[in-house]
Amino acid sequence: MKKQIVRNVILCILFFVILCLMLLGIDRLFLLKSTGGVQLRFSELRRDSVDTIFIGTSHQYCSIDPDILYDEYGINCFSLATSGQTLPMTYYATMEAIQYQHPKRIIFEVCYMGNGLIVIDNEMSHYFFDGMPLCEAKKLAIEELVAKEDQIYFYLPFGLYHTRWKELSKVDFTNEETSKRGAYHSDIVVPNTDIPLVHPLETEDIPDRMVEYLDKIVELCKENDIELILYVAPFNGLDEGEFFDESVKNSQRIFNSVGEYATSIGLEWHNLFYELDEIGFDNETDWMDRQHLNRNGQAKLTRYMAEKGYIR
Repeated sequence: MKKQIVRNVILCILFFVILCLMLLGIDRLFLLKSTGGVQLRFSELRRDSVDTIFIGTSHQYCSIDPDILYDEYGINCFSLATSGQTLPMTYYATMEAIQYQHPKRIIFEVCYMGNGLIVIDNEMSHYFFDGMPLCEAKKLAIEELVAKEDQIYFYLPFGLYHTRWKELSKVDFTNEETSKRGAYHSDIVVPNTDIPLVHPLETEDIPDRMVEYLDKIVELCKENDIELILYVAPFNGLDEGEFFDESVKNSQRIFNSVGEYATSIGLEWHNLFYELDEIGFDNETDWMDRQHLNRNGQAKLTRYMAEKGYIR
């Protein structure tokens, strides 16, 4: 009788383990690859197999092509950037990167330093959390950044995507939205206008909350003997006119303050707004919109940074 009870308990445990694995597999299949694809790619990497990891927003993954860096320069890297990745999310992406890869260096594109946002909204937050492996960084990030009543949908987004079974396509099974190194490419071409620039000595205070999280990222890298490099990729406003020009200029003033911060603590810093002529963008061919580079501009910026030694 006792053996039968033990046997039944073991069978029940096995059943629940198999059920959980099946649910995780279905969850992985059904989630939108346009939101969770990069995190899925990252979770597939062999542990401690990448030297350089990029973090940040869409401005990062539209500005650097890790495939070019690997194929042409032998730089073993991965882009862990996601759309709408606020600075608190970037802090937890750093934690995740260290836990899974412990890279030699982390390169952070600082576009969101000036907006002061903790999160944008739940929809944008899924770009970061969907596909993220279950780890300490994910748990801590959900607890801090997601409202309690919504947290279950970030641990198991299947509750949001279970109705997608009718629209599953090849992309859902192959995850072709991004390459194996997290590269994203856009062939959209939208002509841009010249980017207005402020003087390098013009500054604006960085929001206090953003400084707090940048300090935490710096400390986390220091504790783990990881080189942290900061840069900002050039961009323009969403529209033309005085208001949008001033918005871009104010962002630049904050980036100049980020440069002062980096210099004061000995971090490497690259403000690419002031290297536009050397990069040689063509406003007719190199942009997917006024804020993001397309495949042409991305390749130019990637090769420029590699050949200048900004990415080693």
